Amino acid sequence: MAKSIATKAKKEQVNTEDRVMEGVVTVAAWGDRNRRLVTLGTVALVALLLAGWAYADYRGKMTERAAVRLDEIRMTSAAGAPPQQVQAELSDFIAQFGATPFAGEARLYLAQLELREDNLEAAISTLKPAADLSTGTPVAFRAASSIAAAEEMAGRPDEAIQWHERIAAEAQLDFQRSDALAQQARIHAQEGRLDRSEDLYRQLLDDELEPGDDQASVWALRLGEIEALRTAGGTFPTAPPAFTPPVVTPEDPAPEGDTPGGD
Repeated sequence: MAKSIATKAKKEQVNTEDRVMEGVVTVAAWGDRNRRLVTLGTVALVALLLAGWAYADYRGKMTERAAVRLDEIRMTSAAGAPPQQVQAELSDFIAQFGATPFAGEARLYLAQLELREDNLEAAISTLKPAADLSTGTPVAFRAASSIAAAEEMAGRPDEAIQWHERIAAEAQLDFQRSDALAQQARIHAQEGRLDRSEDLYRQLLDDELEPGDDQASVWALRLGEIEALRTAGGTFPTAPPAFTPPVVTPEDPAPEGDTPGGD
C-alpha cells in the first residue's frame, strides 16, 4: 500500500514537471514565432513608462515654478504695487499655472482684491473654480464661504444660503459645518424667516457644542432673541454679512481694518 502511494506521488510529480516544461516550451515557441510583436510590445511599455516619468517630472517642475511665482506676486503686493497691477499678475498666474495646486490660492488672493473694490461679480466668478468642495481642501471651503459672503453683499441672500447649505453638507470638520449652519440661521432671521432660523440654532445647540461653551452661549442668546421677536411680532435687525477674508497664507494677513465692504 505504501509503495503504491509513493509510486502515485512520484508519477504526479513527474506529470507536474512535464506540464511546467511544456508550458515553458510553448511560451518560448510563441515568442520565437512572434518576436517582432514581443519587441514592439516591450518598446511600447518602455515608452509608456518614460512618458509617465517625464510627465510627473514636468508637473513637479511646474508646481515649483508656480510656488516661486506666487511668492513673487506676494512680494510685489507687499512692496506697495497698485492693486490693478497685482490683479493683472494674478490673472496671468492663473492662466499659466491653473493646473497646479497653487491656482486655488491665487484665486483666493485675486478675489480678496476684487472684494476690496466691491467688484462682487468678478470675485464670485474668480472663486467658483476653486470652490470644489468635493476635494475637501481648506482652499475650497474658504472659496465657498467667500462666495456666500459676496452673494449676500450683492443682495442675494437665498443664493448665499444655498452656498452655506453646500458647505454644511460637504464639511470635513465640525467647525466648518457649525459655522455654515450659523450663517444660514443668521440670514434666515434677517429675512424674517424666524421659524427656520430657530430650527437651525436649536440644531446647533443640540448637536454641536456643550451648553457651557462660549459659542453655544452666543447661539442660545440668538435663539432667545428670535423667540422674543416672535412673541412681540417684530423683525430681526439686518446686520452686515459676516465675512472672513480669503487669507492666502498666514504670513500675509490682510491689513488691519481693510475688509471687503468696509468703510
